[in-house]
This record gives sequence, C-alpha cells and structure tokens, in this order.
Amino acid sequence: MSFERIDTRPLSADGRITSVICPVRDEMGLLPHFLDHHRRLGVRRFILIDNASVDGTTEYILSQPDCIVYFTDESYYESAYARNWINRILSENDYAGWLIYLDADEHLVYRGSDDVPVQVFLRRLEAEGADTAFAVMVDMYPDDDFAGVKIGPHDNLHARLPWFDADYVMRPWPTRPWDSKPDAFRLQVLGGPRCRLLSDLDRERQRGALRYTLAAQVDRFVDLVPLGLMPALARIWPREMPEQQKKPVNFVRPGFAYANSHASSNSHEAGELVALLHFKFCHELQQRLRYAAVEGNHHLRGLAHRQLDFALQRWGQRALIYPGSRRYRSPRDLEALGLIGPRPAALWKADAREFVTHGAAPEETDAETRVRRPEPVS
Repeated sequence: MSFERIDTRPLSADGRITSVICPVRDEMGLLPHFLDHHRRLGVRRFILIDNASVDGTTEYILSQPDCIVYFTDESYYESAYARNWINRILSENDYAGWLIYLDADEHLVYRGSDDVPVQVFLRRLEAEGADTAFAVMVDMYPDDDFAGVKIGPHDNLHARLPWFDADYVMRPWPTRPWDSKPDAFRLQVLGGPRCRLLSDLDRERQRGALRYTLAAQVDRFVDLVPLGLMPALARIWPREMPEQQKKPVNFVRPGFAYANSHASSNSHEAGELVALLHFKFCHELQQRLRYAAVEGNHHLRGLAHRQLDFALQRWGQRALIYPGSRRYRSPRDLEALGLIGPRPAALWKADAREFVTHGAAPEETDAETRVRRPEPVS
C-alpha cells in the first residue's frame, strides 16, 4: 500500500493562499464542476487525494496547474474515511491558515458568495474571532428521475439538478439525560430528500437520544458481519438519518486535527451558517452505492448506503419534487429560508432550542421557485 505525492508543484505553508482539500475517487463526472465553482469563489489551490481512480481522474487532476495531487491505494475505511490522510498532509507540511475540506459533489455557498470572494468571507470570520463555520448539506435533485441524469463536463450543473428542499429543522444534537453537558455545541440538521426517502421530517423531529443510542449499537458488531449478510442487516436495523451538517471551513494552526469529515478540533463557530450544495442525486449515486455494497469500505461497512439503496428501490422512478421544493438560482434563495446567514446562529450563540427553515421563497421569485403539485405517496 502506498501514499505519496505524485505532482511536482510547490506546497508552501503560506496561509494567505486559500486552499480546498478533497479526497477523490473516479470523479470525472463532477470534478470539473467542483473545480470551476470554487475557482470562481477565489480558491487558488486544491489539495486532492486520489484513492486509486481508474476513470481518468488521476490524469485530469495532474493536468490542472492549481492542483496538488496525492495518490494512495490504501483502504478508505482504514484511513477513517480520509481523516488520517488529511491530518497527515497537514502535519507533514506544517500547514497553517484557512482550509476548506469538501467532497467532490459539494459546492460551498455562503451569504453573498455570488459576489463576495472567499478571501473576503474568511476575513469576515476572522473579524469576529471565528475559526470554523457550520454548514448545512443541501441535497440538489432534478425535475425527473435522478438515476438517468448523467453529468458531463460541459453541462450546467445547477440547471441539471436545480431543486432543493425548503423544509429543514436544526437543533442541538440530542443528548441522553445521564450524559454530562458537552463541552462544545454540536449541531444536528434534519430534512431534505434523504430524510423523505428514509423516513419523514415530522417523525425524525420527535426522535431523540434514546433512539440514536439504540441505532448506534450496531457499532459493536457490524465489523463482524459478513458482507453477504449486510443486506439482511440493512433491512432490519433502525434507519439512522444521515449527518447533514459539517464544519468544512477551518483555520489550521498547531494542534489542529479533523475528527472526521464532519467535525474538527476547532470550536469558535462563526455567527452565520454556510451551505454545501450537495449534488448527490444523479447517476453518480448509483456508482457510490455499488462501491459501498461490494467493498464494505464506507461508514458502518456501507450499512447506511444499503438502507438508502433499498429506499430508492421502493421509491422507484418517481421525481423527488414535492410541494416544499424550491428552484435554486442564487445564495439569496437559501438566505431567505434561513439555510445560510446569521439567523440559525441563535442555536449555538444564544442556546435556542430549534430553528425551522420552512417559509416563503423570495417574493419576487416565488412563482418560479415554489412547486405546486401533489406530493407523491410512497
């Protein structure tokens, strides 16, 4: 097994260079869009960790002048889902300054990001003493059956997958009555199409720490389950909602580390929420579900991926659009609903109990962005 730099470009510890770090594997459908979006924001350097791609991803990123490229054939699972790779790179290169950790299907969006360069946004965070920012993952989806939507390098990604859910609930992560008060605030985001596929928002909103404690017991034995029995386990085990919150934006200093792809050691949260437009619902999802099923190389050996796959099979070829769908046109659509901006910060700044995002789309675009059709019955 190997882990090595395969490009020849300099990787300085200059904190003035805004960098994105991203693990990749067979990402040629989405990677050109990922790079273009973040270049438009002002990102000047991409640190990419190629996990043995075979679809041309390796050659493509080596040809990009702003990409630092690592290659590894190590297990994604044994790397703690890329965490160990990334912490190693930061340590070995004495990295200092702002860093944005994303997956290739995620596009960072923040208040004013159509016009405000990312360097200005980060100075905004510095001015308030923040070293990290919470992000909500906003799943994007097409007008019709997503499985048939193949993304090409010259497509308009926002036009191919233009819809998102307006109904989200944000709250402090439920804690068990006997647990001590946590040292740091932990955000939970409920909602989106994956929630609708696996459960429903009202039901999940009523669930708390005891339900999560039960579902988490699978950690005790899942590594002992043969891959051939994982489909049976996925059908009977309580479905756990995906984590739809991250801390992708962090200021790296000595002692910093990522706990996982969703959390870091930083705890001075910005007074505004950012978003990751998550372009998951397209043909690429089928490939990810196959990887998880065949290799058992993802979280809980792909248990959640299998549960989502079963939910999609039950859903069939119906569109994901429902009465709460909105068409994305700019960050203002997210800000109007409270999906980005300062309003949700009351949760971690003022100890609020819950923040609910449902509401009208911007008045001037409501007729174009709001869907008015019956919700499909599953």
